[in-house]
Amino acid sequence: MKFPQRHENHTLEENSVRFFKNLLPCDWNPNSIDHDYGQDLNLEIAEEGQYKGLDLVVQLKASAQSNAIDHAERQVFKVSTYNYLWANLRVVMIVKYVESEDEAYWILMKDVPAPSQANDSFTIHIPRRNRLSRIDWNEIAEYVRQVSEGKLNAWRQRNS
Repeated sequence: MKFPQRHENHTLEENSVRFFKNLLPCDWNPNSIDHDYGQDLNLEIAEEGQYKGLDLVVQLKASAQSNAIDHAERQVFKVSTYNYLWANLRVVMIVKYVESEDEAYWILMKDVPAPSQANDSFTIHIPRRNRLSRIDWNEIAEYVRQVSEGKLNAWRQRNS
């Protein structure tokens, strides 16, 4: 008899989400996005137990093996997804989980060089020193706060 088989990509994706969520601060709230166009998770950031409107968009990628070169984990990325995430007003983090290492590497969207719009895809180089298991979430929260306050202040000044 034949039965449906779980595709290994589904297992890999689920493992990457579990790994990521297990490293989050306990009071941060990860929300999954049902229809994914580049946003896999939206993280509501808690500060001292309070949610103050800070959030972080996360795009999760995963591979069974590393694709590193020159101290960087490589990830092919669609130019259309880059454009979509770059246009987002929130801070965006790209995370690549490598199953064979049980580790993930991260980069903020602001640190990804803009691709040629003539191409359909390009390669992102994520520094392997940016190990998710060693991330300082307080630094990420502070950066998100600075960006959010800067955008709000610019909007308030424009409208005053």
